[in-house]
Amino acid sequence: MQLTYQGGRFESLAEWIRHRSLGVLTVYGLTAYVFALALQSFVMGIDFRLMTGQLVHAGVEADPFYEMGAGLGFWAVIFFCLNFVLATRWRWVENLFGGLDKVYQLHGLVGKLGLIMVLAHMGILVVQALPDTALIGTYLLPGLDLGYSLGVLGVLSMVLLVAATIWVRMPYGVWLNSHKWMIVPYLAGTSHAFVLQQDWYMLVLSIVGGYAWLYTTFLYRRFAPRAKGQIEAFQFRNGINDLHIRLETPFHAQPGQFIYLSVPNSKHVRPESHPFSISGNSVDGIRLSIKALGDYTRSLQALEPGDRVTVFGPYGRFGDRSLASTRFQVWLAGGIGITPFLSLAQQAAQAQRPIEGVLIWSVRERSDAVFIEELQGWIDALPGMRLELHVSTETGYLTADQLSAIVGGDQLKAADVFLCGPAMMMHTITRQLVAYGMRRSRIITEDFNLKP
Repeated sequence: MQLTYQGGRFESLAEWIRHRSLGVLTVYGLTAYVFALALQSFVMGIDFRLMTGQLVHAGVEADPFYEMGAGLGFWAVIFFCLNFVLATRWRWVENLFGGLDKVYQLHGLVGKLGLIMVLAHMGILVVQALPDTALIGTYLLPGLDLGYSLGVLGVLSMVLLVAATIWVRMPYGVWLNSHKWMIVPYLAGTSHAFVLQQDWYMLVLSIVGGYAWLYTTFLYRRFAPRAKGQIEAFQFRNGINDLHIRLETPFHAQPGQFIYLSVPNSKHVRPESHPFSISGNSVDGIRLSIKALGDYTRSLQALEPGDRVTVFGPYGRFGDRSLASTRFQVWLAGGIGITPFLSLAQQAAQAQRPIEGVLIWSVRERSDAVFIEELQGWIDALPGMRLELHVSTETGYLTADQLSAIVGGDQLKAADVFLCGPAMMMHTITRQLVAYGMRRSRIITEDFNLKP
């Protein structure tokens, strides 16, 4: 069976499924099921009108349109409950979805789907109630009925918060704090359903979603996997903060993983946690190499040796495929996306891991390649690897054709490609490689632009 067209060839359904995690497949399957139910109700609603000879059935619960509207409200609660769970960073959630970056990509999708279902829930019920203006007033006007008033509160507050977090650009701290208020529309929505229908499973969803929100908002900093430490050394060069952090307890990070960094008691750095790739491991600490791109990352320049920090994690599955792969590997980094490859190269060199491949680092200017000598040292210790530097101001943006010239066309098509860099670069290179003939399942990406 064929599924998706990819640059001149089709990818089979079996291949597409084989390279998706169980969690991702479950969410896509559930989404397809919900919309299939909605479509079935729509068709049945048309048939219901043809059989009765009536176009309107205001408030009639036997009307499939009413069922469709009410059902979408139920599924919206399910999806928002799932969204709270996706935000917890629980280890089993990351394992189920194949990496925390994948979890947060899905987090955004599930939030959008939940919002669509909420709006469809209200819109369909209002249209189905026509021309009964009294019933519409009961649905929409606060104070006339407790159950429906809770629903209106839930919908309006959810629309405001979800629309703001998805479509409004705001400072990270403000964006993060806005998530704390998501419990208001969620509990209003579940209470709305329970008051009207008195279904026990709404109480269960309230408890599950409420606990996930409570953990994320208040309990994470206390119970999440973490280690405390202090800045041991700090260097700022060409826009990059290089932090060496000595940790008080063992921190078992795999190459290619990332952590969330928090500086709790600084006058210059905000206390919220931010994700950064680990660029190096030592017996008693880790290294972070952070590009100064925004207010928070620029504020890290104020850190000094001895400043206290907390790191949460580690997270991520980017390095797992590299460690397990027996194919020729292409490590492709864009700008500061080199950081996971620094740790991968370090680990491979120190362990003398047999590996064949090429590391290609694309930078804008040669002066941006601040780790080139360090990388060359690690790569020199790996007989099967080589390092290539691509400077876009000299040879243009990196393309699949240039990659083919560097790697070799047949070898590139048969390789595992590990890609980390700016989102636009990863999207463009991935699309070009698939069009070139590579299997999408052999392009492994790490999205370091993730929130929260």
